[in-house]
Amino acid sequence: MIIDASVWVARFLEVDRHHESAMSCITVLLEREYRLVIPVLAWPEVAGAIARRTGAAEDGYAAVNIIRALRWIESIPMDNSLAQEAAKIASTRKLRGADAVYVALAATYREPLITLDTEMLERARSVAEVFTPEQWLKTH
Repeated sequence: MIIDASVWVARFLEVDRHHESAMSCITVLLEREYRLVIPVLAWPEVAGAIARRTGAAEDGYAAVNIIRALRWIESIPMDNSLAQEAAKIASTRKLRGADAVYVALAATYREPLITLDTEMLERARSVAEVFTPEQWLKTH
């Protein structure tokens, strides 16, 4: 299961409008011992997004440390193969580069992608199975 940074950010920020669904989805995934895959790119994305929203650098870094410590998380480094696939997806699906990395992981690993990003939800469906946390919870 590929988890986009947007879901992790919502999971950690109680003020986020998607907090409950993100928290529930990640909790169910962990309880069922799903293997969760993220690119290492998620670390700075999550840290920066949380720090910007809370105003506290330590909040962002603490969230990343929690993610990295989770037993069922696999963090994937960017290599040439993943970068090439992400570049192809970014150009053909007109996605931001970072978003294309998550879609490329989903396509490469043949795993569903869970995201709150509207563009990814709309543009990646022909490449990978894509859900919001709420949609995934309803179907699983």
